[in-house]
Amino acid sequence: MEFASRPGALALMLLPLLLAAGTAAAQGGFDLPRVSLTPLGGYTFGGRFEDRTGDLEVEADDTAHVGLILNFRESARTQWEVFYALQRTEADVSELPSGAGIGTMDLDIQYLQAGGTYVADGLTARPFLAATVGVTRFDPDPLRFESENFFSFGIGAGWQLQPTDRLGLRLEGRLMGTFLGSDTALFCETGPEENVCALVSDSEIYWQLQTSLGIVFRF
Repeated sequence: MEFASRPGALALMLLPLLLAAGTAAAQGGFDLPRVSLTPLGGYTFGGRFEDRTGDLEVEADDTAHVGLILNFRESARTQWEVFYALQRTEADVSELPSGAGIGTMDLDIQYLQAGGTYVADGLTARPFLAATVGVTRFDPDPLRFESENFFSFGIGAGWQLQPTDRLGLRLEGRLMGTFLGSDTALFCETGPEENVCALVSDSEIYWQLQTSLGIVFRF
């Protein structure tokens, strides 16, 4: 996958530079709020299903996502976190090993997870680490295909910037992993006599990478 040819690749490349720049931040800094709400937007990379028989591959296109993060202060450096994200994308269906395209379908991917955030010291910029677990939901279209829910986790890192008492910015990258299992049937259609599934997953974990920028409202 050539990130440089995708919209949003600039955000991915700038993230390490912004992280490195923050090392100059002074010790101490702003206090974590009791409650904060962060609407966010960004870009999601990756996502591929491969059939156990090796005949088919379904790959999600890299597209934008939107989301919301709710944080509750737990201590001076830690927060509880509830995370939601929605990606509306298209999935390209190809034959293997030739790679010949068969068609596309619309696919909504939703994450709902909960966990915690550790925030380090800083004056106006504080680096953080986040870890969450929860559910991933795949909603395919045509609507005759059934939606599927799977256990998932997320690991994120980035910076919280706080130029004012009430408003801030949150810049982060987050690796999302969804446990599929090696024999999970996907994109199934319920018929009058039998159920038909497009593929049986050969992947244990479905991986995606999100880069996001959000506006933090502090309460």
